Amino acid sequence: MQQADKNLDRSAMPFGAPSRRSVLAGGTAALAGIVSPWGAARAADVAPQGRLTLAWHTNIAPRWLDPQHHDGTATPDNFLMALHDGLIKNFRDELYDHPALAERFDFAEDAKSATFRLRAGTKFHDGTPVTPADVKWSYEHYRGAWGEVLRERTQGIELVDDRTVRFHFTESFLDFPILLGTGNVCGAGWVVPAKYYEQLGSAGFVQKPIGAGPYRLVSQQPGVRLEFEAFADYYRPIHIRQLTMVSVPEATTRVAMLERGEADIMYFVPGELIERVKDNPKLRLAPVVSGNWWLQFPGFQNPANPFHDKRVRQAISLAVDRDAINQAECGGMGVVDGNWINNDVEYGMEWPKWPYDLAKARQLMAEAGYPNGFDVDWVTPAPNYYSRGERIVSQLQAIGIRSKLQVMERGVYLKKIQGGLREWPGVQIIFAATRIGGTWSNWYDTRFRCGGFNAKDFFCVKDLDDQFQKYLASYDRNERKQIAEQIQKTILEEYYFVPVFRHAFVNAIGPRVAARKWQDVFPTVTTGYCYPWEDIRLV
Repeated sequence: MQQADKNLDRSAMPFGAPSRRSVLAGGTAALAGIVSPWGAARAADVAPQGRLTLAWHTNIAPRWLDPQHHDGTATPDNFLMALHDGLIKNFRDELYDHPALAERFDFAEDAKSATFRLRAGTKFHDGTPVTPADVKWSYEHYRGAWGEVLRERTQGIELVDDRTVRFHFTESFLDFPILLGTGNVCGAGWVVPAKYYEQLGSAGFVQKPIGAGPYRLVSQQPGVRLEFEAFADYYRPIHIRQLTMVSVPEATTRVAMLERGEADIMYFVPGELIERVKDNPKLRLAPVVSGNWWLQFPGFQNPANPFHDKRVRQAISLAVDRDAINQAECGGMGVVDGNWINNDVEYGMEWPKWPYDLAKARQLMAEAGYPNGFDVDWVTPAPNYYSRGERIVSQLQAIGIRSKLQVMERGVYLKKIQGGLREWPGVQIIFAATRIGGTWSNWYDTRFRCGGFNAKDFFCVKDLDDQFQKYLASYDRNERKQIAEQIQKTILEEYYFVPVFRHAFVNAIGPRVAARKWQDVFPTVTTGYCYPWEDIRLV
């Protein structure tokens, strides 16, 4: 283990973290550190009024209401930020360390402990207090993404007093605050009422979930509709009294709802409807540059799989017209970058734009022994972005790769991803996407590592996994950066993943939402969804 870096105040923060986060390095500074700028604001300062309706773009999986089973993707963000709250969290331009249920916290200089002081009087939706015991139970019983790592690295949790909890680690754990506070990575820091959860069990909890967030769930039609009401005892003011989230998978219906005033915000305006929204003076586009999209080839290490040959994977990269996809799907508002990991996270690398060269692609296919191409069972895009999958199917025909489009609901898709190769038999291409905050390692561990939560046995590259373990064990910032960049470089140069583009998650806002600009509703840099929910206002 390397000697502890004494400059953790900046070096421990991800790319772009505000300088006032330096108090994280306070060591034994007795929690004199981060205090929320919203600490004095109370729900009683504002009387919530009106109803806001969100037209959600996929089915609504009930498990997204339970942080205990976080699936390591951005999707639960939308629901966690309304119903639940974490000790710390991403908030607007703060990447992970905004004090939430914890009014302040201290991350020891040697990164071997972290101490959180809960806000006084914080309650769950049933009126019971949020206690250090609930924090401890939620963390120790967590079974979602990154749970294995957290259990391995945590020595114990100390209940210091009736408002203070301290985590002790087996060794220096630099990534702990990033993991705990990044809502689209891990749910272990999102606190649930222990006694209530134990009483109902996991299946019962998703039917009647209770959290400590700005909105309490009043009713749900599973998979279709959620009805929320402002929680009077939340520690921040809430401006809208009722919040409705309704599943509307069909895009033209979502736009029509916005036009008729039946919805106030809609997620995902597909390329063919962008001009329709633009031309309506009552509506406003919100083109959030969000997650990256890439092609992956489950089981490519099997010699019988045509994707086993690097030349085939390279040919696919050369056959993808990224600019055309960006223009057609996002009105050109996305970014054609070169990496599959966003460059706005810790150690996320810049990479040159990939070339488009059909002649070279056909040559590589011939050299690999496939001059006439081959058949692929399915091309499966992340739901509900089916037209993007259709474009990949069409473009790959130019080099003889014949495939069909597979359509799934998002909840089913994510379950199958977490099931590994047995759920994806034959020759498959997955057009994957994600928006993960924090650090590059969150992307690698979840999406590429053998045994990762959303990778399973898809890609088992032992050398890279060994390097990743060395990264996790290191306490030397320079060494960690070098390892991170070398792993990313290898994935790209070997075409294990074929990056396509960083899309604009194009959303739309109706006239009843008070906003001078769309960023007032979508202010965060860590997700494509709108929050803080409690800050949104109606005219």
